[in-house]
Amino acid sequence: MQPLFKLPQASPLSHREKIRTALVSGVAIFLAGWLASLTIDGGGLKTLLASMGASAVILFAMPHSPVARPWPLVGGHLISASVGILCARWIPQIWLAAAMAVGLSIFAMHLARCLHPPGGASALIPVLGGESVKALGFQFLLMPLSLNLAVMLTIALVYRRLLLPKPLALAPETGLHGGRPTERLGIQTDDLRAALAEMDEFIDVGEHELNEIYKLATAQAFRRNFGETVASEVMAHNPLTVEFGTELEETWGLMQKHKIKALPVIDRGRHVIGIVTQSDFFRHARAEQYNTLGGKLRELLKISTTVTSHKPEVAGQIMATPVITAAVTEHLPELARLLTERGIHQVPVVDERNKLVGLISQTDLITALYRSMAGHLAK
Repeated sequence: MQPLFKLPQASPLSHREKIRTALVSGVAIFLAGWLASLTIDGGGLKTLLASMGASAVILFAMPHSPVARPWPLVGGHLISASVGILCARWIPQIWLAAAMAVGLSIFAMHLARCLHPPGGASALIPVLGGESVKALGFQFLLMPLSLNLAVMLTIALVYRRLLLPKPLALAPETGLHGGRPTERLGIQTDDLRAALAEMDEFIDVGEHELNEIYKLATAQAFRRNFGETVASEVMAHNPLTVEFGTELEETWGLMQKHKIKALPVIDRGRHVIGIVTQSDFFRHARAEQYNTLGGKLRELLKISTTVTSHKPEVAGQIMATPVITAAVTEHLPELARLLTERGIHQVPVVDERNKLVGLISQTDLITALYRSMAGHLAK
């Protein structure tokens, strides 16, 4: 028998993140009230709106929610407050005015695509705020509402830019082969959109976040099924490297001799400062000097053989930088996702001191994934 009162599942946030969101919310409310008090006479609703407290919860404790974006915050409050002002002016019965203000503001936010729950509170304030608030009329939208919103939005944007983790950047679309590999298999954005439409109810998470949750859950399932293989078990140890000042002829010679397509560029401390690939040579170097296929390859790649005084001479002049690297403790699913979504063929592996210890290519990953799957199926 299920208990009558059951506590909801604990928040997955770490204690550090919980403390940080609480502190940022408190700072935002303090600054909004303090700055408003410098420009507006009076206290209470005249300077700091109670609905800002609800917005703080959404902006800082639920920053990835669709209702926490800039337009829902600004539009939700301003549209709802406008509805509340009109209801307070045209409907003399206070409770009927309050009901109409909240109901119409929700409908208006839906139409304007700016649903923001605290907007319901902003709709009530002109109705229930007393004669001093009613006397402000539409001036209420400017002072204090817009001032409060400006402070909250500024702090929220700074918070997201500086403190929230950055999403994994995707490789640019090329239009080839139907898009990125990770988008051709499994659940796609259109599938998520269709599922949300079929549910026909508001879900407090966006399509992008749902897609990220799906990818992370898939990676977790892979680790559970195929073990905890990490980069250090797959990578090529002690890979060939060059330094910034290594001549291009020597660099190309190493790649040709050992039949490799990329060389990490390191400093004297073995920190990765760049990577040189065959594509970098084709873009920057004189093809006649480095390739062994002669004029046919030059014609195919349309590489100019014109000698200029600015032609590069060392690896550091043509290397790609900044470099995408992986940690030795990175798991196979994350490595596969990194290479496919970034559109790269190999990635240097670094230790906890950020020093180069290995190199992983797509071939290494395919081999490791095959062995893991074969071992799992054999059980």
